[in-house]
Amino acid sequence: MILNSSYSIELFHNLNAVSQTVSFYREAVNYLLTPVKDHLAELKEISGSMKRQQFIERLVHTTKARKAVYDFDVCFYKFPSYLRRSAINDAIGAVMSWNTNHENWVKEGCKGNEPKLGTEHDVCPCFYRGNMFQFQEGNTARVKVYVNNDWVWREVKLKNSDVRYLEKRMKQNRTAVISSPVIERRPKGHYFLRFTITESIELSDRPIREKRICAVDLGVNTDAVCSVLDAQGTVLARRFILRGREKDSVRNALHRISVFQKLHGSHDSGRLWSVAKRRNENHAKLVAHDIVEFAEENGCDVIVFEYLDTAGKKRGSKKQRLSMWRHRDIQKTAERLAHRHGMRISRVNAWNTSKLAYDGSGEVKRGKEASGETPYSMCRFKDGKWYHSDLNASYNIGARYFIRELIKEVPDIMAEVPDIGSGTRRTLSDLWHINRAMGW
Repeated sequence: MILNSSYSIELFHNLNAVSQTVSFYREAVNYLLTPVKDHLAELKEISGSMKRQQFIERLVHTTKARKAVYDFDVCFYKFPSYLRRSAINDAIGAVMSWNTNHENWVKEGCKGNEPKLGTEHDVCPCFYRGNMFQFQEGNTARVKVYVNNDWVWREVKLKNSDVRYLEKRMKQNRTAVISSPVIERRPKGHYFLRFTITESIELSDRPIREKRICAVDLGVNTDAVCSVLDAQGTVLARRFILRGREKDSVRNALHRISVFQKLHGSHDSGRLWSVAKRRNENHAKLVAHDIVEFAEENGCDVIVFEYLDTAGKKRGSKKQRLSMWRHRDIQKTAERLAHRHGMRISRVNAWNTSKLAYDGSGEVKRGKEASGETPYSMCRFKDGKWYHSDLNASYNIGARYFIRELIKEVPDIMAEVPDIGSGTRRTLSDLWHINRAMGW
């Protein structure tokens, strides 16, 4: 499996030179819009991005064999060839996008405003390794920039933590390859180099009977409850993940928003909402890291989540907590991290995982259904046993994964154990029944 990810490193010093280079590159892209638009009909007949780029380059660049139609070389003296080709591709993409939008506008009867080809495009150049970018010892690098009408080398400093992280990623996987960085301009004059990291990963492919899985029940109250199970239905490890400090930080941010809106209205609360969203995103990422770390510690091959669908309008006293619950971000972040460590991701049906007892005794009574003072995190089985609701759910999640995979491997197993029923009613006890029927 080929895994692509990106990481950005902030630049310090000589930022004015970097800013001039970005502006000069954007001017070149803006200039190239004219020849691309003038020869759009001819470009459409050419197949392949490389051939299109070569066609435009013959029009704007003079060589010994031919003279250019446009004076690009005069306006952009000593413009590097690799940057020129990159700028041509950016210009072709902008014009092609505008042309498609314009054709769609015509097909729809010219309704609304006519699409226009903008003259300002927020594109940034790629600093090609060797030609424009070179790592140096320590936290420095050399970049080739446009200063005083010439292309010269300048030294920039890199953020120490970013460099250390990039080195760590390279040591973790010797097959990792770092691409040439692209300049990234952010608000308030901050510039970053964004690298693409390509890794060759071998995902776990052990037989189902030898697999270990980490079954995860995500919750609003408890961030996650993880259980490590094997194909025999043995629970090998458990962990409750609760990031209390981060949750309190999000609650404090939401409280400040509530107080502010009561006093001043909601029209000026955008900055406070941005703080709350960033804290909530950080909370989700930390939970995902904890899940993958626990799975890796226990040698798991698969991390199993519930398929959660919370679309639609939220109602009730906890609607804000449900809206802020970033279960999708947790799963997506965990998926990227798990693949990096060779683990797979799977999802099972979420119906009745908390409602059914893992021992097969039937439906449980949760929270106030059991007694007036029982917290929602606890449940009572029919035989009177008390158990943690989310831990019970994680057992059932892991069992559903194994049952599904075993049925794929041995389809006739349903005839030997007909009582396991459909996927929405399966529990850990059904996995035990299957193991006994197969003689494991």
